[in-house]
Amino acid sequence: MPLAVRTPVNPAAPPGTGAYPRALNVLSRKETAVQRQLRRAGLAGYEPLTQATLLTVAQYAPPHAAVYDIGAHIGLYAALVDLVHGAKRLQTVAFEPTPRTAELCRGLRDGNGLGFDVRQMALSDRSRTAELFLSLKAESSNSLNAAHRAHTESVRVPVGTVDGFAERHGHAPYLIKIDVETHEPEVLAGAAGVLREHRPWIVCEVLPGTDAAAMGAALSHLTELGYGLHLIHPETPWRAHDAKSYAPHVQGQCRDWLFAPEPLTDEFYAAQRTWLRAVLACGKEENVLVPPGEPFPRGWNAPHGAPGAPPGPRRGLEARLPRMWRQAVGR
Repeated sequence: MPLAVRTPVNPAAPPGTGAYPRALNVLSRKETAVQRQLRRAGLAGYEPLTQATLLTVAQYAPPHAAVYDIGAHIGLYAALVDLVHGAKRLQTVAFEPTPRTAELCRGLRDGNGLGFDVRQMALSDRSRTAELFLSLKAESSNSLNAAHRAHTESVRVPVGTVDGFAERHGHAPYLIKIDVETHEPEVLAGAAGVLREHRPWIVCEVLPGTDAAAMGAALSHLTELGYGLHLIHPETPWRAHDAKSYAPHVQGQCRDWLFAPEPLTDEFYAAQRTWLRAVLACGKEENVLVPPGEPFPRGWNAPHGAPGAPPGPRRGLEARLPRMWRQAVGR
């Protein structure tokens, strides 16, 4: 059953941002873990803090800058960045090694008329062909780390590095998102040259099962380069951690971090809160679900504010949010 989710719109964003479709076709309501969560809770129910942070950093990216979505799954984050900030013509690349999930990523891109690149490959600390272990829990937990989840199958996949890809294609990333199920230290090791020479912003998942020594070494390298390690959580400002003080926070509910190459400003936090408010307005009430074989209703993906477009998110949604989110957006 086809599903489309409402896209966030930020009235305070730069001119040109906002003239994009008000809905994103995510193809199915139940095939993958991400699609099932979107069906249950809308865009607001899928890592809203991470979405808001990515959209904020991308807002400050220069035109034609590169964005790498590593461990892209169906390409939700790559699609949002490409859609929302399309006026900048960002060079967004989605890396997804699982064959079927990469196929869905291409389908999501093509079904929404987007232009981001999809690479069916993994990234690590060196180029090779490796086993990707297919999790019994969900395809979103597939990993190059055999110990991450229980599995009975694997598939051989091509593996590259951030440094190698950036050198071959001539665009070093301004923003990198990494979600590779405990293989994050290896991805960061394979980006050493890009980190040193170009200092990209990084949004990175850190799970309790990640090798602590390897992660500590990767984060030590980042702090030596002047990066601040910020746990992404509802209350701002975010403390800047180092390679030792970050560890106790890995066990909490929030698992995504912003590795920032410069200090975070009041302007950054204000923009992040505004994007968070916009994402939280895209709840399940705003989903568009149609029977198999039926088209979406007329105007379902008209640009925000276009004549004849469906109404915007319903008023009063924020008042029904959990207290944590109301505090996060300043309500």
